[in-house]
Amino acid sequence: MRCRLLAVIALAGAALAPGAGAARTTGRSDARAFTTATLAFDLARGNADGRAERLADARRANAATCVETLHSAPAARRDELLRFYFTWVGAGYFTEDEPIFARWVRGLKRVPTTDPGLRRARAGLGRELVAARRVYAQGRRFCSPAEEWARAGWTRAARPAPVRRLAELASLKPDPRLRRDVTAAARVLRTAGGEGAALAASALRKGIDERDDRLIEAGDPVIAVLSDPG
Repeated sequence: MRCRLLAVIALAGAALAPGAGAARTTGRSDARAFTTATLAFDLARGNADGRAERLADARRANAATCVETLHSAPAARRDELLRFYFTWVGAGYFTEDEPIFARWVRGLKRVPTTDPGLRRARAGLGRELVAARRVYAQGRRFCSPAEEWARAGWTRAARPAPVRRLAELASLKPDPRLRRDVTAAARVLRTAGGEGAALAASALRKGIDERDDRLIEAGDPVIAVLSDPG
């Protein structure tokens, strides 16, 4: 199961943005500045990876204390609980990553450019950051809401507030323009971004999100229980 709420929310917000078009390369200095800012972001996030992993692991250990409660969840509730769990673990990573993402967005905003692809892409990254903050704000606690839900009989009406809000966020209809804008900007970087442009273009295309391969860990007892249809 993939937890891609961030892209859904940000793409839905992109419907308010100007229409996408082919990116134009108006010069090399702006693309190089985008490359420099993005490489700095990529390095900072890599340096923070160990700290982020420890925060996420502490959340995994906390959630493992209520595995027995999760065993009692009916099949109809397990997808929602799994989404909630991924958000809970992702919020651990995001605690460390959020200021790094924010510095990246601010740095890109300071780059003078008239290139429409670069301008739309950095606006889209700003929307992705807003989306990430909304999603990971729902991951403040895991076991206590799950245990309260279990005591209420796992009924739909008794869904905990964060589970309900995550379902609402997941239901937003995405708009494909944001990804097209970022892809166009990545092409600008690859052709005019100078040294390190390929790496910067790759980081730009990944955008602001917590990767699925970070959230899904082999042997995770919570994932094992919630992935079982029951």
